[in-house]
Amino acid sequence: MGIKLGLCGVGQFGSAFVSLFKSHPGVDEVYLADLVRDRATTRAAENGIAKTFGSLDELCKSDCDAIALFTQRWMHGPQAVQALKAGKHVYSAVPSAMTLEELEELVKTVEETGLIYMLGETSYYRSQTTFCRNAFAAGKFGQFVYGEGQYHHDMAHFYKSYMYSGKEQWKATASCPPMLYPTHSTAFILGVTFRRMTEVSCFGYVDHHIDGVFDPQLSLWGNIFSNETALFRTSDGGMARVNEFRRTAHSMMDRMTITGTHGCYQEQPREREGLLSNVFSWLDFPAGYGADGTIPYETAGKDVKLRMTDHNDLCVFNNVVVTEENIGDLPKEYLGKTFQGVSPFQPWQQLPVEFADRKNGHEGTHVFLVNDFIRSVNAQKLPPNHVWQAARYNAPGIVAHESAKRDGEKLSIPDFGMPPTSWATMDETFPLQP
Repeated sequence: MGIKLGLCGVGQFGSAFVSLFKSHPGVDEVYLADLVRDRATTRAAENGIAKTFGSLDELCKSDCDAIALFTQRWMHGPQAVQALKAGKHVYSAVPSAMTLEELEELVKTVEETGLIYMLGETSYYRSQTTFCRNAFAAGKFGQFVYGEGQYHHDMAHFYKSYMYSGKEQWKATASCPPMLYPTHSTAFILGVTFRRMTEVSCFGYVDHHIDGVFDPQLSLWGNIFSNETALFRTSDGGMARVNEFRRTAHSMMDRMTITGTHGCYQEQPREREGLLSNVFSWLDFPAGYGADGTIPYETAGKDVKLRMTDHNDLCVFNNVVVTEENIGDLPKEYLGKTFQGVSPFQPWQQLPVEFADRKNGHEGTHVFLVNDFIRSVNAQKLPPNHVWQAARYNAPGIVAHESAKRDGEKLSIPDFGMPPTSWATMDETFPLQP
């Protein structure tokens, strides 16, 4: 027996998830809701869906078991709380919230209702994050030293979307402070170590572009910064740097770095086959060198050459075709199926066969996002990106923006706690660390 899921917001982004939710074997029925009712009915007709609604309010009053929010980014926190209080499990597009107060209320509501909340953060599921997460858990990095996460996404790629959703008032919300949308970057680091960020100093770049997007008189947030750079202290004694840029010649480029005492993962932009993409490299010491955190006496004072291994097969331009060689314990019905845009480093074996040959997105992550949420709700177990992890992704950016407004003043980041020990977790859910 599956669930009834209501998808709220079927614009350019939300519409990409309709068919995935509908095809998942853990979903019995999908409802669609949108303030533009014609948009909902059109998407419903395209996907063979019977029920549509004109608002989140209507959806909350329906008999659906869970609601997936694909609404505007500044609405997610209050809307998630509304849905939870209506008795619905919640999947939320990023970010979770725009203020610390919204985050606190969200965590409190999840604790009080006992319902599942999952943040749909793509970076957690990307192939390079999965690679680093597994390597870190196996001790291959040694102790965490430093991490980088960056999300460079120029406004030139946002204009169309903001105009589509904001109409004549689009500049008011296009000026969203970059650090209030930090999760693509912070998840690259915290989705590997499962620690938290404790302090931050952040600087902002005052925008002067002719488009006037970051005019404080127009901005809903009074925001003047198009680019923000933050330096964080992490709870394991390490450091992290996060860039959130909206005015940059990099156009759209995500990148992560994880540096440990024994191993290091790096990415560098490179043009390959006519496309700008990252080259993925793993560096470590020779086998046995410092594996226990010490330097063997016989190598002390000698030059030790690092080994570098390219991992360009992390690239998600590839598809995974199920063969006799990689099928493992999966049912024979998987043979010959193709999972699109998925890397061999991603846990594609967890995916239902119904997701084979389906359009995927965001570096092969959409299928994992949908699958984990539905499995989590049906099993009543916490997913990897539960509300406490979501708070760890979001809170650093909220405080970082405040630091930028204070010209880099060092500020403390609040701790929203850990899941109650009585709550069951999915097998894939890593425990948070202090």
